[in-house]
Amino acid sequence: MKEKKKVQYKRVKAWIKTVNSTYTGTIYLPQEQTRISDVMNDERQFISMTDVDSKDFASPKPFLAINKDLIELVEILDPDMEPQP
Repeated sequence: MKEKKKVQYKRVKAWIKTVNSTYTGTIYLPQEQTRISDVMNDERQFISMTDVDSKDFASPKPFLAINKDLIELVEILDPDMEPQP
């Protein structure tokens, strides 16, 4: 059986503005994609965020997948969070 490689991620705190709302949360950048623009331009249709706050939610959401086609602006709030194994 083929062994799966464990990918390391860098956690980045970010603010995302979409067509309809704004979100603040954590984005995970794979080790080979060190810039947010790499993730925004890869082949995946959605960007994943965890620990997401928004004015549209009564309480934070543990996970949210945001369609990249709806994203208008991304701001990195904390680029130096701890890497995740």
